Parts: sequence; C-alpha cells; structure tokens
Amino acid sequence: MAMEKKLAINFHETFSLSRDSIRQILEIAKNEKLSKELLARTSLGTNYQKAMPKYAFRAGLLDQRNKLTSFGRFVAQYDPAMSHPSTQWLIHYHLAKPHSPTAFWSHLVIKRFIPGNTFTNEDLANDITKFLQEHADNIHSTRSIRSTTTVFIGTYLKQDGLGNLRLLQEQAANTYLVLIPETPSKWVIGCALVEYWGVHYKGRLTINLDDLIEKKFAGVFLLGEERLTDLLLQLKQEGMIDLYRISRPYQIVLLQPDCEYVLQKIYHI
Repeated sequence: MAMEKKLAINFHETFSLSRDSIRQILEIAKNEKLSKELLARTSLGTNYQKAMPKYAFRAGLLDQRNKLTSFGRFVAQYDPAMSHPSTQWLIHYHLAKPHSPTAFWSHLVIKRFIPGNTFTNEDLANDITKFLQEHADNIHSTRSIRSTTTVFIGTYLKQDGLGNLRLLQEQAANTYLVLIPETPSKWVIGCALVEYWGVHYKGRLTINLDDLIEKKFAGVFLLGEERLTDLLLQLKQEGMIDLYRISRPYQIVLLQPDCEYVLQKIYHI
C-alpha cells in the first residue's frame, strides 16, 4: 500500500468501529462482491457504507479487493457478531500492528497503550499532528485530527467496538486510563505471530525473541517480556513453535506457519 494511503486519517467518516456494521459487510462478502447496490440494501447509512468496508480491511477481515481474508472467512462463519475475545484481539492487532494499513493507529497504540498510563484527547491530537508532520506532506485540519482522536477512543470504549477488551477506561472528561486487560489466548498470539513473521521475516527459520519485544509486536498486546514468553512457552507445548532459552539472544522457530491452522484452534473447528 502506498505510504500516502497509510498516512490517511479520514477513512472513518467520523465513525468509530462498529462490529454490528462490519457484520453486515461480511455477510455480503461471504457470497458476493461488495458493491454500492448491495451495501444500499443494508441498514447502514451512506457514510457507514463508505467507512465500514475500510474498517473491515484495516481489521484484517477483508483484503484490498474487498474479499474475505482467511480471518474474515472464519469470523463470518463462526463468530459473525465478533463477540469472541480472540476475534476482538485479532481485530485490534490488525488495526495496531506496526505494518498496519493505517500508520497513525499503530503509532498511538504503541506510544500510549501502556498499562497504568493516562492520556487526554489533546495528547492524542498532538501525537497525530506530530506524526503527520514527520511522515506526511499533506496537512490535515485541526477539526479532522480532533475527529480522528474521538473515533480512535470510541473504538476502545464502545461496547459495539472493542470496549469488551477493557483496554481503556474514561477517568474524567477527555481523560483515559490504560488498564491491564485479560491476557489474549495463546492462539491469538500464534495467529498474530504467523502474520507478523510472514511480513517481517519471510524465509527466516529463526528470529530473536528480543525482536518481538523491541520491534513493537508485544506492545500491541500490552505485554511485557515475561507474559509474552509465557504465551510462547504455551505455543511450544502445542508444537507450534520451538523456543530456545539457553542463552541470549533467545531464539524462536516457527514450526506451524499456517494461519488457518491457528484459526481452527481459536474457533474449535
């Protein structure tokens, strides 16, 4: 994806992520190609029809041609309401991963989503402004940036978004606390690891555990080294990876690089 598209911030049409709206998008994509005519038959308003396919793409559910990904197919069939915590964690991962189609989202999560941290709308607006100044040539209005901060926060507070993950809590007007969430399942980490490995380490037999910590993989899930290592040891017991911890740098070997294998585990297929 071109860098200018990754730096776009207005894809949301001023709406936070809505799982029920995306459900309607996936229902169409299961059987037919998305089109304006088919989207018009949903209960979604005009701007929702524009925004929610873009969210579904950024959430890893649709590819660039608006066709279901492997993750999207499993969700559409086995968890259409996207109520399963693992589904919501993977949606969050795809939105916030370092190679996210929407770069500012990853930047905000990595910088601000540290358990115990507090921040305000103004902090996020400043973060986005500085990020765009450093990476983009185009100038966004103050109104557009403020709208984007509201959308970002709303995605993590609203029950129809990712509020059930309990990553954020509103402390006072426009002030938010980053919580210590329930640890994602080992299979969520496994699925994310397969995707991350394919992008950053394709063709590699081993990587350093430190790479997953220093290069922001662990931070997406609000995990420190100890909790991440515990989940990786669980994946080792399942035969998905091997983990060598004789001496640093600790080495990870990916034994099962098939995302569908992990999705079957998540949805008990």
